Amino acid sequence: MNRPEILVTNGELASKRFQVPPGGLRLGRSSSNDVHIADEELSRNHCLFEEDGEDGIRVLDLASANGTFVNGVQLGGDAKRLAVGDEIVAGRTTLRIVDEHTSTDEALAKPAAAPMPRGGVDLGLESPAAGKSAGRDPANPSMPRNRLANILWGIVAILLASAIAIVFLAPDPAGKKARPLRPAAAPAAAEVSELYYEKVEADSAHIFRYELSLDRDGLLRVEYDDVPGENRHIEKTAKLSENAQKRINEIFSAPGWDELDEAYTGASARSENALKSRRVRVVKGTKIHETLVENSNEPEVFAKVCGALEAFTRNELGVWALQYSRAQLIENSAEAEKTGDARFAEAEVEYRNLSEALAAYKEAAFYLETVNPKPENYEALKDKLAKTREALDAKYREHRFLANKAINLGDWAEAKEQLGIILQLISNDSDERYTEARAKLMDVENRLKTKKAKGSKQ
Repeated sequence: MNRPEILVTNGELASKRFQVPPGGLRLGRSSSNDVHIADEELSRNHCLFEEDGEDGIRVLDLASANGTFVNGVQLGGDAKRLAVGDEIVAGRTTLRIVDEHTSTDEALAKPAAAPMPRGGVDLGLESPAAGKSAGRDPANPSMPRNRLANILWGIVAILLASAIAIVFLAPDPAGKKARPLRPAAAPAAAEVSELYYEKVEADSAHIFRYELSLDRDGLLRVEYDDVPGENRHIEKTAKLSENAQKRINEIFSAPGWDELDEAYTGASARSENALKSRRVRVVKGTKIHETLVENSNEPEVFAKVCGALEAFTRNELGVWALQYSRAQLIENSAEAEKTGDARFAEAEVEYRNLSEALAAYKEAAFYLETVNPKPENYEALKDKLAKTREALDAKYREHRFLANKAINLGDWAEAKEQLGIILQLISNDSDERYTEARAKLMDVENRLKTKKAKGSKQ
């Protein structure tokens, strides 16, 4: 049996290959997916690859916000069988179906199956406010705008490189030797080689400090102190991958970053008896840029860079909650619990409210995992979580029984309705119950189509 494989052709997972297991392969922005990609244009659960017969695979869009495209055509609600050479675009990520016996280098060398778009080309440099949908070329909405930008900028880069080579390598009229390219012109000069980020929140009773550093050897280190609070000191390190280094470079390519002043300061810590500051120092080639914001409003680009750094660290080192103070974690938990209460109160209004209540309570409990001692409401929160889980399980068993009964009786319309309710109840497509219901629903829908087709012929 020769089953095709999925090859990622761009982005942070470029050159990675995946086989589709019997249970399917889910792709999306959420870390719960089988293939997790930090792509803002991906939905949390974007699309699902499944086995299709003994030697095939198919793809199904999971009601994603930006859609899933096969060879430039957006998928509808039905799954599409894939063939070797097909190109799938999800968000800014492009994937290709390859033969399992074909090497990665050979597969990447082959041209994409999707045709080049016609009409005007959007370089992707305008803001969303310009009236264009994010990430798409208006002349061809099935083609992500970033792919077009990459193609054009690649051509520009080739032409520019050729021009530089002609200027610097051509012998001069006097017959002197050709001049070599200057090292400073190499792209590596713009890469981030060192990085330091510090966030401090302190008052007369408490000090919270979060420090991130990256050295020239590519070693990323995060250090966390919360005193007295939880009175803990945590330190984690990791060697950056090539893709992670690229992400760091992208963060510090933000427009306006290099124009920031060295310091933005407000009231002094002594007069306020409190300190709230963030400091970033980055080395790119021979240039050093440092900005400090202390007890003052942050410039927009500074806030975005700091936020991107913290998000990057969460994904790279798995220290999601460490950069937040105890007070912030408790506040986040309370907000999530409040959402859970509202959804649970409306559990009979919409089926999905029960699963959303469960997800909110789980989030509230997650925020408190690293908080010690636990707040007074912690035990009550655990009770709400258990009560909601029990209610969801009972509803699931009820509608699963009704769905199976309808299937056994050949009542496909009723089976479709009950399975649809289960998908709303469970919601989380990484749950085995969701996977089972989804598979049954696809089979039921195929039977309904067959029945309708037979009826129209009579």
